[in-house]
Amino acid sequence: MGLEFLVPVFGILVVLVPIIGVTTIMTLRWGLKPFIETLAKELKGTTLSPDSAGEMQFAALLEQVEQLTDEVRRLKEAQEFDTRLLKGTDEAPGG
Repeated sequence: MGLEFLVPVFGILVVLVPIIGVTTIMTLRWGLKPFIETLAKELKGTTLSPDSAGEMQFAALLEQVEQLTDEVRRLKEAQEFDTRLLKGTDEAPGG
């Protein structure tokens, strides 16, 4: 068994490999992609257009900014309380 056996095998593979690749790509593109998109929409619970996806990201960012602002405000109040407590100027409630 020498090169005479490999020539027809490689000749067949040169033709079959691109055909198998194109068939696989077409199957995934036209067969599975719509199914996966539909499944993703159902799992997410909403249909997303590019505009609504951007709006959702913007809303999420606004919510995060509001949370961070609230957290900074609380930290500032705590720092001011600690500063007054250390100076001894904090008066007891009710008197």
